[in-house]
Amino acid sequence: MSTHSPSRIDIVCPTFNRSTAIRATIDSVLAQTVEDWTLLVVSDGSTDDTDDIVRAYRDPRIRLLRVESYGHPGGPRNAGVAAATAPFVAYLDHDDRWAPTHLAVLLRLLDGGAAFATTGCVRVDEAGAELDRSGLIDRIWHPELQTVNGMFEPSRVGHVRTVLAELGGWTTIHAGYEDWDLWFRAARHGHDFAIATEHTALLTIGPGSRRNGLRPPQAVVFDRVADRDVAAAVVHAARSEPHRMAARADCLTEMCAWYADLAGSTRYRVADHVPDHLEVQLRADFIRHDKPCLLEELTIAPVGDEWAILLPLWCATSEHAQAIGRVLRDRFPGQFAYLRALIADQSVEVRAARSTAT
Repeated sequence: MSTHSPSRIDIVCPTFNRSTAIRATIDSVLAQTVEDWTLLVVSDGSTDDTDDIVRAYRDPRIRLLRVESYGHPGGPRNAGVAAATAPFVAYLDHDDRWAPTHLAVLLRLLDGGAAFATTGCVRVDEAGAELDRSGLIDRIWHPELQTVNGMFEPSRVGHVRTVLAELGGWTTIHAGYEDWDLWFRAARHGHDFAIATEHTALLTIGPGSRRNGLRPPQAVVFDRVADRDVAAAVVHAARSEPHRMAARADCLTEMCAWYADLAGSTRYRVADHVPDHLEVQLRADFIRHDKPCLLEELTIAPVGDEWAILLPLWCATSEHAQAIGRVLRDRFPGQFAYLRALIADQSVEVRAARSTAT
């Protein structure tokens, strides 16, 4: 196989038993307007003909790396980055594709000095029908936002290659979102994201998507009560009218105040074309997407002799969960106050119901 000149950016694509379906992913890389790249397809112990499909491409920029099965994308991504030599790395999952300008957009930000860069995306189902696309929330970044929200799927992101070793690599823990874990650690190490508005990543979301099969391994405990019936009644009440709408209104007010406060921070990052009247657009965006408030997502679990009222989290580590808890308590005091009022009200109602029953 012939050689080619050094790459500006290396692309890491973990795959497992993708067979001919991986062709669309590879072809989207071949269609890039930027041509000085290397695609490292890392086969995670594939047992079908995926490896043969990749080898059939005669372009010297496409390389197959085979690793023993991790059963988790973190391992193959670490192997791919270890084999990379370009100054920058981008990620492309085997069921996603890129618009032809994707690498050009990433490199515009990375060449400009960004340690991490991300583009907008379009999310589609397995038939290719559009489900949604990244919007205003994806165009604003701050370490606190990154801590609390699982922002930016891997196929949207590129970074300076050497920072991965600094961060300790991708986690291979079979729990939580591994991309959220890495971006969280990057933010804690002082690395910020630069954001492009262009929707250049096409992400496939379906029943077979890995994150659809994950269970929340962590949680933030909002409060504890001694009585299971009270705990269950509180969670039920938070999801019912009129509490649901009242709590949503309070949550949205606190969220807008949070974003406004972050705007004065030195680590606040915003993409081009974000509207001047941010609060108005934030409110419209959350209402349009029918975003639940924190209280609507609570559940209960036994903890010792008590029942915890908690928020399930898809982060990988307890350290991350604790950081999320600190941000939520600091930025959403009204949600916690509303919860305490619900606990008091439901305690009275449960006692009254028991008294009536006897």
